[in-house]
Amino acid sequence: MLDALAMMPTANVDLVPIVRDPLALAIAAWLDSKHGKSGSARTREAYATTLADFRAVLGKVDLDLDADTAAVALVAQAWAKSSRRERTVKPTTVALRLTIISSFYAVALRRKLLRLPENPIELVERPKVERYAEAQALDTATVRATLATLKAEAAGDGLDGGLAACDLALLRVALTTGRRVAELAARRGRDLAITDERVTITVQRAKGGKVMRDSLARDVADDLLRWLRRHHGAELGDLAADAAIWPVLKGGGVAGRGRIGAPLTAQGIAEVVARRLQTHAHALRHSFAQAMERAGATVSAIQARLGHSNLATTGRYLTQLSKAENVHADALARVFGTGEEDIR
Repeated sequence: MLDALAMMPTANVDLVPIVRDPLALAIAAWLDSKHGKSGSARTREAYATTLADFRAVLGKVDLDLDADTAAVALVAQAWAKSSRRERTVKPTTVALRLTIISSFYAVALRRKLLRLPENPIELVERPKVERYAEAQALDTATVRATLATLKAEAAGDGLDGGLAACDLALLRVALTTGRRVAELAARRGRDLAITDERVTITVQRAKGGKVMRDSLARDVADDLLRWLRRHHGAELGDLAADAAIWPVLKGGGVAGRGRIGAPLTAQGIAEVVARRLQTHAHALRHSFAQAMERAGATVSAIQARLGHSNLATTGRYLTQLSKAENVHADALARVFGTGEEDIR
């Protein structure tokens, strides 16, 4: 295996130190595996940072990732619950940290890159976490009011009108496709197919390496096309392949850190969502899933649109989103009422 690596074209990567260091090789293989599945540079960076942090803690007690599994497990147990600000760490955060480290060992052991008897994280007692417990859809009336305001502002001239037109198209595409923020941020002119005023957006590398296509509803496509024509000109047939669909229009904040005209980053899009809807960006995906269910879509259809690999994942997702709902609430209110309900 090492001979094969030594013969690979190196491009800008120096493989010699990695080949000579089993731990470096295991880390490189793991990060390559994770990045290959998600295609997200942010995910790769988050995984690398988490592992580096854990490794630094191990180093403080003269251990490393390939040390005795029982000792590594004890350190992992304490590290996962630790906070530099001495705050209580949420069970979801503890579970995520352990899951990331466990995935490193899983890849290293499966590929026989480390000589360990078992995955040390399997020895760690993990907190019980209710998956998607924080999933919550947006209030439909609030969303509609925000979109109506943006629509009115987009009719104006100047930078403010342009910002409103861009944000309106972005939010409507997100809400009606369920795409993740990273998938939205990466879209370029090459990803759009425009025929007879209909628009199809292709995500060549969605989560899990999937190719996802979304044919937009006519009025959503209209908002997107109005924005694109406003920014790029009337003839969209000449739209450059690398043209940003959601560009930076104004400096300031996370959304404006790039040069004017450069693509908005995922953080930039998240800032737009926070500014316009006062929520986190993933809430748009939650809202899409709930709206699909209420529109009568089957769980399998929702799974396909979300890009989930497992139907059970979609089921848990939808269950959490509707957890607060009780179709018998009015009947119970009458049973345990004050008598005034019968008068109304």
